[in-house]
Amino acid sequence: MNWQQLFMEHILDRGYDYFCNGAIEDLGYKDDVLTATVCGTEAYDVEITLQDDAITDMYCSCPYAENGSNCKHMAAVLFEWENDIKDNERIDNNSVNESQSTENIRVSDSKDKEIDIIVAETDEHTIRKFLTAILRDDEKLYARFKTLISPDISKEDMKRYKRQVDSIVQKYLGREHFIRYHEAGDFISEIAEFLCEDVQMMLDDGCYMEAFELTSYIFVTVGNVDMDDSDGGTGILADSCYVIWNEILEKADEKAKQTMYDWFITHLNGSIIDYMEEYIERILMDGFTENKYLEAKLEFSAQKVMEKRDDSDSWSGSYHASQWALKHILIMKDMGKSWSDIEKYCKENWKYSAIRKYYINEHINQKDYEEAITALKESLQMDSNLPGLVRDYSRELKDVYHICGKEEDYKKQLWQLMIKDDAGNVEIFHELKTQYLEEEWINVREKIFEGLPQYAHVERLYKEEKLYDRLLEYVKGSSGLYALREYTSVLKAEYPAEILQKYSDEVNKMASRTADRKHYKELVSILRTMLSIKSGEEMVNEIAKHWRMAYGNRPAMMDELSRLYHR
Repeated sequence: MNWQQLFMEHILDRGYDYFCNGAIEDLGYKDDVLTATVCGTEAYDVEITLQDDAITDMYCSCPYAENGSNCKHMAAVLFEWENDIKDNERIDNNSVNESQSTENIRVSDSKDKEIDIIVAETDEHTIRKFLTAILRDDEKLYARFKTLISPDISKEDMKRYKRQVDSIVQKYLGREHFIRYHEAGDFISEIAEFLCEDVQMMLDDGCYMEAFELTSYIFVTVGNVDMDDSDGGTGILADSCYVIWNEILEKADEKAKQTMYDWFITHLNGSIIDYMEEYIERILMDGFTENKYLEAKLEFSAQKVMEKRDDSDSWSGSYHASQWALKHILIMKDMGKSWSDIEKYCKENWKYSAIRKYYINEHINQKDYEEAITALKESLQMDSNLPGLVRDYSRELKDVYHICGKEEDYKKQLWQLMIKDDAGNVEIFHELKTQYLEEEWINVREKIFEGLPQYAHVERLYKEEKLYDRLLEYVKGSSGLYALREYTSVLKAEYPAEILQKYSDEVNKMASRTADRKHYKELVSILRTMLSIKSGEEMVNEIAKHWRMAYGNRPAMMDELSRLYHR
């Protein structure tokens, strides 16, 4: 069951973390329904319906899944379920594995001996006839056989290899000219076989430029294929190409190296998708370190900066111009250029935030804090319309003030971050707290609360300061379930009645509209949460009684409600 395609990659990663940390409890399977509780910041109930080895429905009581999204808790349960199945299979099969393994070896040895005997007993004419027929019908085997018996690879041989790559691409593209997710893995595997088998044979025979030509052809061809690459197969294949390129570079003579350099430079012309170009950029930067290539790379990077600068009206153009400018600086360093030359180049490209960040970091490393402060202040003005950069500069400025002992400026910058540049950040809040005596802090924090903009999460600071009465008022005044769920664990012991009432208000509003079974499962899950709060059972029973009277004509809702106490 290929269930992982139902989740976004970052959701799968988080679900796997939960699985690895043992966060899944009470895993059960009955009547085609997989159930479990996932314990993170809070415990969430998960139900997954399976039919004919396929998932037909998934539910989780977490806020993320409210709108029908597949969440990390669902993924965690499926990882756990899959692991249990594998464990059971290991137990069932363990008793026969050793005997099967022994039998497989015996069969393999027997087959090898049988082949040896058949070949030895068959006359040469029959073998030649059989081999000729096979090689005539299978171009792939013919190419491998030819490479095996002769290390010389002709232009026609290279065309034959490329036709085979093209044939695989066309087979998977089909009429739609698109490779779907479920076929992408097989496609990448078939293409990767060329790298593992054919290219490796070329490398073993010392045919380095032929290996480079085929590897590069595969790299470009696959990079231009339109497919659903959710599993990252293209990246894995590109990594393999990069490794082969490096191996060839280590063994190639100067003429071959120049040919490779020219090919890489030529293919940084926009003909390959951006993330594939990064592999070429990386090998150019890392693999050609001789002086003549450094000079050539310096000139090329300068050209790329100018080329991308002409397109600086777009975000993409500006970003790529800044990245090539950074590469230009690194090449200057490799060539032993003076810091004054590098500094001059930075000033020429000052409009790029990436260059200013580099410049600032270099001055911090040189302990030239005054220049770093000047550059940070200028950057704050230049990028004032970009909140993310403003936050980064402001944090850096705060740290530099602290390092060089400018304590008043450091404290002012903490306030700037707390109230504006990174408003409500808990880490900054704690850092600012260390600047005041305990008796001062009560008044200081009130100024913080009053000065925070509306979008800042003041409730997080209430929690940090254990101001649970204020946190309760915030939760009661919030709409929906997010804040209520976020802070139930810290409020329910001291304010059970108020928390229950908030849950009651929200769940009754949700119940007033007719919806699907997933929604009704969510309602029942909320009632279960209420049962964990003091005096919750009495209120839950009242709500359930009211729903049975008011919504008795909703079979799915009544069915889910009947399972309230049967978990």
